[in-house]
Amino acid sequence: MCGIAGIVSKNNVDSIKESLFKMSQSIKHRGPDGEGFSFFTESSETPAFSIETPKINIESNQFLFNPKQPLSEIESHYKMAFAHRRLSIIDLSESGHQPMCDESSHFWITFNGEIYNYIELKNELQNKGHVFLTKTDTEVVIAAYKEWGTECLKKFNGMWAFALYDKIKQVVFCARDRVGVKPFYYINNNKFFAFASEQKAFLKSNLIPFEINENQQFDFLINAKLETTSESLFKQIEELPPSHYFFYQLNLNLIQLKKYYELSIEVQTFKDEDEIISEIESKLKKAINLRLRSDVEIGSCLSGGLDSSIIAGMIKKLSPDKNLKLFSAVFPSEKFDESVYAKQVSSFVNGNWHSVTPTETEFFKDIDNLIYTQDLPIWSTSTYSQYRVMKLVSENNIKVVLDGQGADELFAGYTQHYFSLWKELGFTSALKNIKDSYQTLKHPYLNFAKQLFKENFDLGVDYKKYFDERLKINTKTDTIEFIGTLNKQLKKDYFGNLKSYLKCEDRNSMAFGIESRVPFSDDVELVDYIFSIKGDKKIKNGVLKYLLREAGKKYIPTSIYNRKDKIGFESPLSKWLTHHKGEIIEKITEQLDFINHSALNTNYNLLLKTKPSFLFRLYSLSVWKHTFKHLS
Repeated sequence: MCGIAGIVSKNNVDSIKESLFKMSQSIKHRGPDGEGFSFFTESSETPAFSIETPKINIESNQFLFNPKQPLSEIESHYKMAFAHRRLSIIDLSESGHQPMCDESSHFWITFNGEIYNYIELKNELQNKGHVFLTKTDTEVVIAAYKEWGTECLKKFNGMWAFALYDKIKQVVFCARDRVGVKPFYYINNNKFFAFASEQKAFLKSNLIPFEINENQQFDFLINAKLETTSESLFKQIEELPPSHYFFYQLNLNLIQLKKYYELSIEVQTFKDEDEIISEIESKLKKAINLRLRSDVEIGSCLSGGLDSSIIAGMIKKLSPDKNLKLFSAVFPSEKFDESVYAKQVSSFVNGNWHSVTPTETEFFKDIDNLIYTQDLPIWSTSTYSQYRVMKLVSENNIKVVLDGQGADELFAGYTQHYFSLWKELGFTSALKNIKDSYQTLKHPYLNFAKQLFKENFDLGVDYKKYFDERLKINTKTDTIEFIGTLNKQLKKDYFGNLKSYLKCEDRNSMAFGIESRVPFSDDVELVDYIFSIKGDKKIKNGVLKYLLREAGKKYIPTSIYNRKDKIGFESPLSKWLTHHKGEIIEKITEQLDFINHSALNTNYNLLLKTKPSFLFRLYSLSVWKHTFKHLS
């Protein structure tokens, strides 16, 4: 897990050294254990070091990628270079330094992520004649590309974003994992092609100015959507979509974008429910076991809900002698507090439980740094809760945690998944299922009727009065329509909002030099299997995530198994906004000139009661704009 960056100059005028160094420094939190650079011409390469490169890498003669020249002495004639910030997780020795090359120095890579099945792939590649000099998964990625070309991506189980320079073909091969756990952003203008793990790298290196993409801005404010396309909230910055790769052709300055993975929802025929549950248990244990591969201690995030509790329970089963450190955000005085459940799980697995209670005062103190960490405005204060959990992890000297992100999108864990299932079943068949859902929904018939009404009459919240009359924008929220079958809806969710949640998790964890692993999101064998199961098996007798609940039953306390409520990663949003009206109004007025400030001020208390998320998005966008417009 690391930070990556790279740059190609197109005009033969600009020196790239200073820009690359600033890019690397801007993401140093992603890799506090070391820094490395490599500069390239068509026929040569020069690894370089900075004062943050470990001394052992500079002094070693063991590998071709060991840097020998100080960055300060690099001349200006190089037109391409890679940078890498290292977070040491697997193979902590000097051999994990990057950018890394193969033994021929024809292939160079800067890599962020983990290929969890790298040991199995390494054995397969060794049988094909490949020789390995390190114990890293990074070297396996290089060898896999040499052996299989772009097909190597289909063999990887894990999370990744990387750029690999193929000197023979004169291309840079850039790829991202299937669901977007690891980030990859790039710019491609008349002067530069450049890439980085975080968007701030482009601004802090002065490669581009701060400019807002207004379409993205209003999609966020009105519909709470960000990065749903390859476009960014920052003009000129694009995102490499999950499940995609491209070749950047150095001689032609061209990008060829291709998709390498498509999630199938074609269902299989199984013997019975017990067979399905047994196979899920087996695949989930395998996924978690793969993600326990590490040369540093591993902990786990724990909400007290089903997903994180099953992960903790399975870790205990796989590593019975391990005193697992568990980390939670708790809110003892709030109705959504889950500390009692988290404590029960910790006791059940004989864990070492740590908790933090984020406060209103702390949130407003940290909001600027939180937004800077995230690169983008945020949707709710729950992102801050996660931020504080990761800080707590770091304070306890843990560098890797497992987390339950993605289980809802696989196993049907959100209340709206009821609606998709009921539409799939048809009204008559759905009646019993609707009645059974009272365990989770207070008024299921009414909720379903409201959703159908919204879809058929194209209803949505209209925010027109809060925007300047001069703006020609659609200020009415999109009506959420639940599509086709439950599996189709789950696929849409898996490649939709999940990426946004994973983005928040990546930034929050990496801000503190933490690697967060998400077996529900990125284990390809588990994901493919779950989507081969008919959707109506995933909600049974009104119980969400029925199959996961049954597969993990013996690994969790009975109290967790019997929970039917759906809380999510909550925080007291409305309460926190109530006491800071003046501060919030002032920030919005100062930064957002397209807002009808009179209407906002008049209706502030009403928004707190009816649409606190919209009010928070306005404030969050204001903080984001204030923070980032001063970077470039």
